[in-house]
Amino acid sequence: MIGTIRGVSVGSMREINRGSRSGQLTITFAAIAVVTGMLLPMLSPPPSDGAIPSSFRRHVETFWVWYGPPNWIAASGKNDIQISSPTGTLWNNYGAGGAVCPRTAGQWFQFVSSNFRQTARQGQGLYSKPLAAARYSRRGRIRQRGQGYFRQRLQWAGRSGGRQIRGELIMDIFVVDALSGICGQRFQSRGAPARRNGRSIRLLRTVQSTITQQNL
Repeated sequence: MIGTIRGVSVGSMREINRGSRSGQLTITFAAIAVVTGMLLPMLSPPPSDGAIPSSFRRHVETFWVWYGPPNWIAASGKNDIQISSPTGTLWNNYGAGGAVCPRTAGQWFQFVSSNFRQTARQGQGLYSKPLAAARYSRRGRIRQRGQGYFRQRLQWAGRSGGRQIRGELIMDIFVVDALSGICGQRFQSRGAPARRNGRSIRLLRTVQSTITQQNL
């Protein structure tokens, strides 16, 4: 199976959720709470000054600092941030947290991507607005980026307000503590109208590269 991850299997996770092994449940969730606060600084290092376009300005949220066009806006929590153009037509969604390790990376990616697609009609997942007929147009290979660290990149498409929208979903899963079965997860979803989509996605990637966390 692709991307075997050492730790707690999905079967074990279901057993825990039924209420058995309560001592392990407490330890696992406590570990997840600690890990969650560590993930984003580790995965999103501060950019160099040369990486920030001169037209960008610094934006400060409660838990985040990011750079982007002056009139862009954001909504955020401790573990995620959604950045968009004023109308929401260009949109970048970023988040991370702790997770019980799945048996394989492929299993986890399938679960996460299916959830994003199934909830696309609600908006605020794949895209800022509800998406009709959301589908994945390309599913990239699962790539190993380090010991126990895997990534998959998908391209998606859908319709919003009569316009064709295209974007990408990037998912990461990696082992943080193999003994406790604790993994870290990260996702990025960004989308824009099909017209000039390549230029818009490049702009959103640049904004993504400037995000750092603060006040934790």
